Parts: sequence; C-alpha cells; structure tokens
Amino acid sequence: MVSPSESLDVAELAIYLLLLSLTLFVVFRHGIHRQSGWIYLGIFCVIRIIGAALGIAAEKKPSNVSDLEWSAILGSVGISPLLLATLGLLKRITDESTKRIPTEGAMQGQSWFETVMSYTIIGRIYGRLGVHQFATSYRSRFLQILQLPAAIALIICIVGGSDLTDNSVSEQSTGKKLIKAGLIIFLIIYICLFLLIAKSASEIGGLPSSEKRVLAALILALPLLGVRILFSLLAYFSTISTFSPTNGNILVRAFMAVLEEILIVITYTLAGLLVPKYSDARIGDTEMENQRLETKVREPARFAPQQDPRVLVRGGA
Repeated sequence: MVSPSESLDVAELAIYLLLLSLTLFVVFRHGIHRQSGWIYLGIFCVIRIIGAALGIAAEKKPSNVSDLEWSAILGSVGISPLLLATLGLLKRITDESTKRIPTEGAMQGQSWFETVMSYTIIGRIYGRLGVHQFATSYRSRFLQILQLPAAIALIICIVGGSDLTDNSVSEQSTGKKLIKAGLIIFLIIYICLFLLIAKSASEIGGLPSSEKRVLAALILALPLLGVRILFSLLAYFSTISTFSPTNGNILVRAFMAVLEEILIVITYTLAGLLVPKYSDARIGDTEMENQRLETKVREPARFAPQQDPRVLVRGGA
C-alpha cells in the first residue's frame, strides 16, 4: 500500500517534471544569465525532482538510509532558489523604474589584472558586490548584494540538514542550530523583498506594460513565499509535532509548503512565457520613445514668438 508521504513524492515528481520543461524553455528564451531569475526556477525544479525520487526510493527500501538522508537534505533547501528567483525578477523591473547610476570605479578603465580576475570565482564574488559593474540604482545594487546572503543561507541549511541525519545527538543539535540560522537569514531577506516590492508597486505607473506582468507575478507569489517560510520557522522553532520536518502531519506539509512552492513556480513561469525577452522589450520601448520624440519635433511651433522680418534683414546686412 502506498503511504501518504510516497503519494506526495509521486505527485511532486510528476508535476516538477512538467514544470522543468516549461522553465527550461523560459530560461533559454530569456537567456541564461543569473540576474534574470528564471534560471533559479530550473535549479529548484531539479532539486525537487531529485528529492522526490529519493523519497520514493526510501519508501521502497527503508533500509537504505542514504536515500532518506539526501531526501531530507534536499527538502530543506527549497527556500533559497525561490528567494533568488524573486530577487532576480525584482531587479529586472527595478532596472526599468529607476535611473542608471554607475557603481564606484565603474567608469574607470580596468587593468589587465582586474580583467583576468573578473573571470575567476573571487572576481565574480567581488563583482557581485557591485564593484566595477553598472547598477541601475542603489536599490538595484542592494538586490545584487542580497543574493550573497541567500546563497550563504543555502549552504548553511545544506550543512545543517546533513548534520540532522547523523546518529550523534550533538551533531543533530548542531544541525538544527545551523538550519535555524539559515531560516533567520531567509526571513530577513523576505522582509527586505516585501518592502522593495511594495516600493516597486508604488512606481507601477513608470513601468512598461510587459514589466507590470512581472510585478504582478511577484505580488501574487509574495504571500505564498511567506507561508512557505512560516512553515519552516514553525517546523524548527516550535515544539508542535504537526509541523515536525520528519514525522509531522503530511497534509500540513502539503498545503503549507509543497503547494506554495508549486504555485510560485507556476506563477513565475507564466510571467516568463507572457513577457517578451528583455532585449526585445527594451528595443520596443526605445522605438516608441523615438516615435514620440519625432512626432513632437515635427509638430509646428504654434505658440513660438514670430520675429519681425525687418529685424532679420538688418541682421543679415
């Protein structure tokens, strides 16, 4: 007989296999670069597919402890890719609604050493902090910086999840503390996202129509992401057995974690399918602006003061 946990894993596996094909289409459509946000959806789908497959294997062979351990580890790292996807999409619309401000040192020429270093891991982390890069605004630069603690929290949760599966009580205690630390970082990032999305919503009038769809997707996904983070906080900070990450209520996990994750991926994927490519959208907006300027130039100056012809003759003489 199939257990409720296995049924949930089977459902996740089927759903995310379908969503992965759609997210990959969106990723290649908009271009593979981290700041687009959609690449993290593909990573998230892969994580959930592997986790569900390992969960099914653990149910089939309970003696295989490694499958259960890795399933639990992958289950604890779902928040970070969703936060990174949200940060990437929010940066996209922030770049459209704010003025371009070059970061300090961006206008100065790079030496050959800096050029070589920019292709290394250290250089990429250094560049992520906004050095020698163009940030559209201070808000956009802040969104870039927020990606770093999100990645750090992801690593912390992976290490913590690994320690939780250890037989040692002390290692399990350390693992739980690490996961709590990672969740606190996720909560801080979520609060920052809430405030920044609210700020972007107040500037919706200055956004192109295509970017308004992305903003709508972010607004719809924000409460879902909040419920997902709340579930993890209750799982590790409360003593209520219903929210236990190991033997909690399967329905609670399905409706407070699994469902929210699926809806967020669907929302962001639909936004990626509906909006034009970033370069195409910018070209379209530029063409509209040029047409508007050309129309304004060709319009006769009805209210311009007329000079006396005699003054013109005298000036020519």
